[in-house]
Amino acid sequence: MTTAQHQFILEPYKGSRTRHRCPGCGKPREFTRYIDTQTGQHVAAHVGKCNRENKCGYHYTPRQYFLDNPTEEARAWLQSDQHLKTYTPPPPPPVDYIPPRYLERTRQQLEHNNFYRFLVKLFGEAEAARLADLYKLGTSKKFKNHDGYAALFWMIDKGGNICRAKAMAYNPETGKRIKAPVNAVKVWGKNGYYNCPKDRNPVADISKQILGKDNANTKACFFGEHLLSAAPSAPVAIVESEKTAMIMASIKPDQVWISTGAKSGAKWKTDPTVYHALEGRKVILYPDLNAIEDWEEAARNIAHVCAQVSVFRELEQYATPEQIQEGDDIADFYIPALLERRSRAAQADQEAQEGFTLPPGWQWETFHFKHGTHRQLMDSDGLPASWNLAPQTDQEKQAVAIALGQLDYFLTH
Repeated sequence: MTTAQHQFILEPYKGSRTRHRCPGCGKPREFTRYIDTQTGQHVAAHVGKCNRENKCGYHYTPRQYFLDNPTEEARAWLQSDQHLKTYTPPPPPPVDYIPPRYLERTRQQLEHNNFYRFLVKLFGEAEAARLADLYKLGTSKKFKNHDGYAALFWMIDKGGNICRAKAMAYNPETGKRIKAPVNAVKVWGKNGYYNCPKDRNPVADISKQILGKDNANTKACFFGEHLLSAAPSAPVAIVESEKTAMIMASIKPDQVWISTGAKSGAKWKTDPTVYHALEGRKVILYPDLNAIEDWEEAARNIAHVCAQVSVFRELEQYATPEQIQEGDDIADFYIPALLERRSRAAQADQEAQEGFTLPPGWQWETFHFKHGTHRQLMDSDGLPASWNLAPQTDQEKQAVAIALGQLDYFLTH
């Protein structure tokens, strides 16, 4: 049988049902089969092309098929498994792991890391340092804002291999990611820092930049995956955000908190090489409020490798419509209370140290400047207490005097 050029074409995309598991690399929904335009039928189950040209390269054409099987019409042959042996895919290229020395270099300037500064605000210096060490938090000068630098999240697999690195810009006061449009974030380039374009989110996978190879074959894995080996019997909690994984690791330390990095980050819901890390584990998925149904489908996809898998939906009972629309996650429900607790504790410590109690509604706030930090007393109107020219009570007068002393020290040192 001969093949006319126009008779056989790759099947046009009409949804996921037109994409299949590749017989070369085994990836689901990556294989496009050839169809006979005269009959509309597929040529054979293994005749087609893998979409992953660089990493797989499987391409078995109708011409090759008919040359290999001149008696293709024989049904007995098609019903056997011999047709699966007509092509041997090339071995996958080796994975390019990031050498550990690059990770270690990024862990030297945590005091300038905006996300780390927020962790200190939430938990204090000691606990923030413990979390940073646990997750190998790094600092990247890729982005600069609020007189600090970006958080660098390292993806380390169960074997301790460093797979990828992602830099993200955070607000050190709110702990929220800075998203486009942005004005205050600067990006490091060949000629120094420049303003981040308004159509660009300050987040970057810098793995290939670190490796110095645009065609590097990096491997996907969960953020925090390296912690699974250290606690083989602990339940595994999966969230979307790296930030949330680190915060919840302090709040609920009885679970191993790992992150996908995005709703479908690292193809964790469909790629066996990624979700294989969960084999035999009890897994609890904590989706963002706008991704619950999607993650319930993911639970069904990975259930066959897990000892048990469930989806945490209790947040829905307490969430407002605004929180659901914003896609808040479990950490968003804890952060306000943590900040309030730390604020009260700091105020109590300050009052004990200075021997007086702040007037109602007054509080200390910390401001970060290039040359260091400055604590300023704010009155009940949210204004610097040093501006208050008419304090009413003895308590307020004492507070204003202390605020003026703090201001004088700041200006003269």
